[in-house]
Amino acid sequence: MKYIAKTLTAIAGMLSLNVLSADMIVHNAKIDTFDGKSYTAFSVTNGRFEHLTNDAAALLAQKTDDTLVIDAKGRRVIPGMNDSHLHVVRGGRFYNLETRWEGLTSLSEALALIKRNAAKAPAGQWVRVVGGWSPYQFAEKRMPTSDELTAAAPDTPVFVLHLYSGGVLNRKAIEVLGLTTETVAPKGSYYEKDADGKLTGRLIADPNPQILYQTIAALPQLSAAEQLNSSRQFYRQLLSLGLTSVVDAGGGGHAFPDDYQASTTLAETGELPLRVANFLFPQTPGKEMQSFESWMQHYQANQNLHLHMDNGYVIEGGGELLAWKASDYENFRAARPELDKAADAELEQVVRLHLRQGWPFRIHATYDESIARMLNVFERINKTQPLNTVRWIIDHAETVSDANLLRIKQLGGAIAVQGRMAFAGEDFVQRYGAGQAKRTPPLKKMLQLGIPVGLGTDGTRVASFNPWATYYWAVSGKTVGGYQLYGDDNRLDRLTALQLFTAGSAYLSGEEQYKGQIKPGMYADFAVLNQDILTVPEQQLLHTRSELTVVDGKVRYASQTPFPALYQAAEPALPAWSPVNQ
Repeated sequence: MKYIAKTLTAIAGMLSLNVLSADMIVHNAKIDTFDGKSYTAFSVTNGRFEHLTNDAAALLAQKTDDTLVIDAKGRRVIPGMNDSHLHVVRGGRFYNLETRWEGLTSLSEALALIKRNAAKAPAGQWVRVVGGWSPYQFAEKRMPTSDELTAAAPDTPVFVLHLYSGGVLNRKAIEVLGLTTETVAPKGSYYEKDADGKLTGRLIADPNPQILYQTIAALPQLSAAEQLNSSRQFYRQLLSLGLTSVVDAGGGGHAFPDDYQASTTLAETGELPLRVANFLFPQTPGKEMQSFESWMQHYQANQNLHLHMDNGYVIEGGGELLAWKASDYENFRAARPELDKAADAELEQVVRLHLRQGWPFRIHATYDESIARMLNVFERINKTQPLNTVRWIIDHAETVSDANLLRIKQLGGAIAVQGRMAFAGEDFVQRYGAGQAKRTPPLKKMLQLGIPVGLGTDGTRVASFNPWATYYWAVSGKTVGGYQLYGDDNRLDRLTALQLFTAGSAYLSGEEQYKGQIKPGMYADFAVLNQDILTVPEQQLLHTRSELTVVDGKVRYASQTPFPALYQAAEPALPAWSPVNQ
């Protein structure tokens, strides 16, 4: 009788679930959905979530020989992280060349890494640390000096970028670049000199970061084959952090389509392991309209550039830069810049073009004063061309006022918020005070007003590409150096922060109906984490990683210890001396 009862129960479960040859079943998991429900298992069919349940036995009873069964071993399972603002295509181009300081806790450790990588670098190559760190993460609470970099690498040129506020060169780098006391820096920046008039090795953006862009552009680059390998390495690293989607914000020194070839090749061959929605960024001041008009002749907004993954690699729209004169800088070590007098007219022309062509757009704006001028333009445009016919986004918005939040809401805009204050918060406090910092940016107010918000990183230069640094900042209110920026009135609960980093970001690329939740019918993009982000101590959040990452119902990353049968070793990085090959 017990056997008959169990059989009838299993049949009832099968009938209620109606699972037909699931491609994947995940069980023994911790799943909390954004509608307040909890589950322990789900099935995946044809790249979509099919059923969520707390009756794993009913799912498992229907597995076939072709069903991949994954025991999550009691781990937290989340929708795949979706970075709403990451320079991922550009980051992939350079990843194999860069020494990364993410997670290091002392300057002595960072200098030791410089020394090791300098010993491997062949003649003519550099050691470069191009962003993603804060001096306040170190026990020493300071930046390296040129002399320290020289001691670590006397015969190898070294460049260390600190956000977009400055950089440090060692003596060899000064020599290779041919810098002298007579060298003229770009306007709004300078080469620091000591009391004797000698170069200190420090590059200062005050506030124009062109001196930093110029230095990065002067460094050796990878070959096409090496860029392809580098992009694979970078995408794998992102997968290991639980990322499954990215909204790419273009970036300076990164021209479309020439500099996109590595990621485009991966997409065309079906090797791109996560979803990338690209916003296009004009590179030449004064020629923004020509760039956008040319792109719009060849591409439609939301155009899928390959057929191997549904909506996997697309041209999404224009930005984050729309007009060079209508852009401010995110350098909190310098005074706030004023937008150019011609900014309004140039921005209006570009935005009207986007609206005529049905192209979504996003615009970089750090300060409330910049946002106010942009909104003046948008309100004027809106009288004859409604902005709400496309998705449009304000990027960053650190000091946006309540009044301008209301204007964004009324115009139907959204906001992409990044964890830049996690890396530059101490600098902001020193310039503007702790009181202003408490609402920079006003996350809670944005949500109270019902403005769509997506979280992201702005990696790889002005912040780390690690989404968990941004997540930690949003829920703890602290910088990576431990400074308490916010009180409870501007901190997010953990499930809300996760929602903004998944479903919230999906809204910004017009995909909220397809991804961002573990929900029947949505893309089966998810990550099995190494720890429960809803319960671990706050500081531990910085150590979050994915043990298993699935995109479109396919395993794209697995760590060796929990999932040895699914693990695939990474290919060696090219060139062989790359810092990635530790």
